[in-house]
Amino acid sequence: MIRGVLLCGYALLFIKLLVSGNITNYIAPKMFPFMYFVTFTLLFLGGVQIWRKEESHCCHHCEGEHHVPKTIGQSVRVYGLFFIPLLIGFMFSNHVLDSSLAAKRGVQLGGKEKQLVQEFLENPDEYMDNIDKQIENIIQDGITTEVQKEKELNKDLLDKSIIVVNDDQYISTLNFISEQIDAVIGKRIEITGFVFRERDFAPNEFVVARYGVTCCVADATVYGILVRADDAATWENDTWVKVEGVIDEAKYKQWIIPIITNPKVTIVNMPEQPYVYEY
Repeated sequence: MIRGVLLCGYALLFIKLLVSGNITNYIAPKMFPFMYFVTFTLLFLGGVQIWRKEESHCCHHCEGEHHVPKTIGQSVRVYGLFFIPLLIGFMFSNHVLDSSLAAKRGVQLGGKEKQLVQEFLENPDEYMDNIDKQIENIIQDGITTEVQKEKELNKDLLDKSIIVVNDDQYISTLNFISEQIDAVIGKRIEITGFVFRERDFAPNEFVVARYGVTCCVADATVYGILVRADDAATWENDTWVKVEGVIDEAKYKQWIIPIITNPKVTIVNMPEQPYVYEY
């Protein structure tokens, strides 16, 4: 009975998150089919556990029944491991990642290059294994289609006088700006995100950033672009802003990165979907 209640409880928690839309605070939309499958499976197995008849298996060679030795304390500890996360899921509100985590993970200023180098230096074997997996996935998905999409996006961004960083292409657009700084210098840019600062930033600097999620929040990475403004101290960390300005380049920790100069900063409400997703 307890096992059945636990399984149905987790299924109801997933249904709550799916119906409310808060599931996107934890996983990327491409993972939804797996959530639907898991929810249905948990409901089915939970129902079976609750309604199935308890059968005792007697031994033909002895008078008693065989049971796995149990104590109340052992049962409380074991089932408590499953009840506590379930209660937390129902009782506490959903939390959106903010600058406190970004301060620990760091921010990718306009692209992935810095992160990739760090990952390679920390664990080259694991890095190369991940590269092999990525190549295999690209081949399976159709490399021609991906290259064509990238070319179309790059051409579209180069043709525009104002680059609008929208949610659907947030990470792709920042990667392009980082890789083609010379081609986009002088163009105007429009981007929305939360304010974040590294410890070594100057008083007139902050980053406008968003969390990019590939599969779930466990792999969330902060993507953003540096902003320089005389009144930068006006906006505190975690303030959601819309920044309009001109793209330029600057040197940060021996890296050439894109920056926004002469910005017009407007405070906005946190969007209904604060994360952006990498496909």
